[in-house]
Amino acid sequence: MLSKKNKALAISMGIFLSMTGTSFAQSTSDTDKVSSENKVSVTDNENINANVNSFSDVPQGHWAYEALDYLAQHGVIEGYKDGTFQGNRTMTRYEMASIVANAMKSDKGDIGDKAVLNQLKEEFSEDLKQMQSQIDKNTSDISKLKEDAERFKISGFGRVSWDNDNIKGYNDQNDNNRFYLDLKGKFKVNDNWNFNFESETNQRYARFVNSDGRVEYHQGHDDEDGVIQRIWAEGNIDKLHVDVGRRWRGLGFQNVLLGHETDGIVLDYPLDNNGLKALAFYQKPTDAGYDFAMYGLGVQGPVSDNLQINLAYAQLDIDKNESPGYNAYADGNPSLANTFGSHGLVLSAMWNPMKNITLIGDYVRTNAETQHVTEYVGDRVNNFDIDENTSKSIRLNYRWTNLNDPGSFQLYTRWFDYGRHGNIMGDEEWGLLKPGSNGWVFGFKYVPAKNVEWETMYEIADAYDGTYGKQNEQYKRHLLRTQVDFHF
Repeated sequence: MLSKKNKALAISMGIFLSMTGTSFAQSTSDTDKVSSENKVSVTDNENINANVNSFSDVPQGHWAYEALDYLAQHGVIEGYKDGTFQGNRTMTRYEMASIVANAMKSDKGDIGDKAVLNQLKEEFSEDLKQMQSQIDKNTSDISKLKEDAERFKISGFGRVSWDNDNIKGYNDQNDNNRFYLDLKGKFKVNDNWNFNFESETNQRYARFVNSDGRVEYHQGHDDEDGVIQRIWAEGNIDKLHVDVGRRWRGLGFQNVLLGHETDGIVLDYPLDNNGLKALAFYQKPTDAGYDFAMYGLGVQGPVSDNLQINLAYAQLDIDKNESPGYNAYADGNPSLANTFGSHGLVLSAMWNPMKNITLIGDYVRTNAETQHVTEYVGDRVNNFDIDENTSKSIRLNYRWTNLNDPGSFQLYTRWFDYGRHGNIMGDEEWGLLKPGSNGWVFGFKYVPAKNVEWETMYEIADAYDGTYGKQNEQYKRHLLRTQVDFHF
């Protein structure tokens, strides 16, 4: 029989092997019954586990032979019905518990003897300390590597989109037939601050039809060809959150009043512990030719378990009759007419009346003056007034998509009525929602694979013709759009 020291060695060897892969006595859990069916315990057949010679895959010269022989004789380990030990098989947690339990409960006394276990502890105490030290160091190194890796993150999506649109008064009726890439980067400065950038690439691939019916083809790509267009910083000063720089920003849940790239700063401060916060902002739209800024206050966040609000008031730094800039694309750069006045208000809410149902509404009002328009068409003169300084949009969603859940989907419908002077620089959603139009949008979103989202929508609306000489004439607009986004 082995000495106590060798007994300790044998037990340690068994535990070591249990970590690297081995077979043990009967499982103590129903979860392990499947693997137990192929095992033979000592009580099943004393000859199989009488000694380690029963294991055909453990030759007598094996380095672990003596320890395994000892453990087999004491019923701590067992073999399979085919006579193998299978020392390279990965163990389960239940099997690890089994070897410890069998060692502690052995009726033979010498396996579970407290002195033997103490000897085991003393024999390998220094080794265990060294192992623990190495584990602590590895844990620290892994934590540092993870922290370094998380300091810089890249995200975004690529899009393939196609339109069938009969829009009038604009040069391109298929403006969204394109490949598009939105690339975002975030640099972690410290626990309170991040520095960000965004790069957009628009590459159109299809033909387009001019308003006079001529068919042309896009050459190359747009001027936004992958440069970094937006840079901003975000961080916290105590409870105050700061967002400063150039980025895309919006006001209201549907961004009807403002949904545009701006230079500026937005501050928000919590009003309670549930997410309601107060806003203060100063922003300058970045479109070529525009030269005005807006500043204002707002409040957004949940006010009950199923209701959120998003309210804002924006004041411009120009008078309601003052030009907001010049037309950068026309000969001579003539002054632009003020079509939004000097201030705007948005009242927006998101309500969940029942599971899977979300209702979103936006009401926008500006103080734009009535615009008197005169058009000279041959020997005919058109005179009319534009007095449309409100915009409204109501959207009904059924369910939400989840990019991590293939098969998830969303159905939605939207009613909208956008006045020609009913926003400052609202989000037109890639030309879908034009000022001076009202109607319906029906659509769905579907996740066919992880991080891939397919969306298709159809719009039918009464819209104004933007062609000179016909600006007060309405027509029925039909738009069918389908697009696939690949998120990363």
